[in-house]
Amino acid sequence: MPALPEPIAGVRLRHYRDESDFARLLAIYNAARLADGISGIDTLEGITNDYRHLTNCDLDTDLIIGETTDDNAVAYGRVTWWVEEATQLRSLLAILFVHPDSRGRGVGEAMQEWMERRLVEIAAAHPHSGKQFLTAFVDQGETEREADLAASGYERVETYAEMTRPLSEPIPDVPLPEGVAVRPTTWDDARTVWEADVRAFRDHVGYSVQTETDYERWRSWEYNDPSLWKVAFAGDVVVGQVLNHINATENSTLDRKWGYTESISVQREWRRKGVARSLIAASMRMFRDMGMEYAALGVHTTNPNGAFLLYEGLGYRVTNLSWQLRKPLSA
Repeated sequence: MPALPEPIAGVRLRHYRDESDFARLLAIYNAARLADGISGIDTLEGITNDYRHLTNCDLDTDLIIGETTDDNAVAYGRVTWWVEEATQLRSLLAILFVHPDSRGRGVGEAMQEWMERRLVEIAAAHPHSGKQFLTAFVDQGETEREADLAASGYERVETYAEMTRPLSEPIPDVPLPEGVAVRPTTWDDARTVWEADVRAFRDHVGYSVQTETDYERWRSWEYNDPSLWKVAFAGDVVVGQVLNHINATENSTLDRKWGYTESISVQREWRRKGVARSLIAASMRMFRDMGMEYAALGVHTTNPNGAFLLYEGLGYRVTNLSWQLRKPLSA
């Protein structure tokens, strides 16, 4: 494991101690997101669930925290990795958040350098025959971080969009194909629904083999609510689904009323038959009747199945962009 750098501008770096660190990470994360104008406010329950269900990441060796001399946490970085099933490309990811009050002092740059050295170690310890890239994700509000990454050789390779749709506008009534029907779901359906979602996403960019840990993380997510899901069945077989949720903490913090139409998937043999369009429209009507003002989702803009154009056709418009950046491991 690389040695930690000397203190930078009054900030010293340390390794993970125990779960009491989660509250520190949460404060940094939420402050950074708010400062950058990005959705995604988290909770202590949410970050605890995520960090108890990590894959390819050991908190003792793969997480660092920046603290001031009075033990105030101001930044954190974490590394992880995955292999894309279709291409066998391995992405070695560095995740970094710096509190807005501590930016511009070299802290983030020092942490990024440490994380890249740690990822080189991980790559050496886990040999891989396919291509390998150092990877980062940035939102359009993270201009300083993207500039730093670009200066060290990272380039944009994928674009993602946050899209919203006002629920005050007319919502189309779209029938499902003959023999397909939506039925209420409960936690008893969770495994079936999750496995169907995994199957549907296997042909998407970046897909990696999912594990039982991934299922447990998803199953334990605080905003997962089967009563909001719209799942279409042909007999007992899942045809398509929209796993809707409401992030109550985010709505309260940002003073808005959004419902998320997320985890939209259709099995390959049922695509281009209006299934997704019907389920999304039904989801929007549900959220409207619950008092929500906007439907929101995230999408890969070059999704091979035309998802971006589908959402535009239903009235969604881009409100924020984000990018995956990468550079070859040898760079």
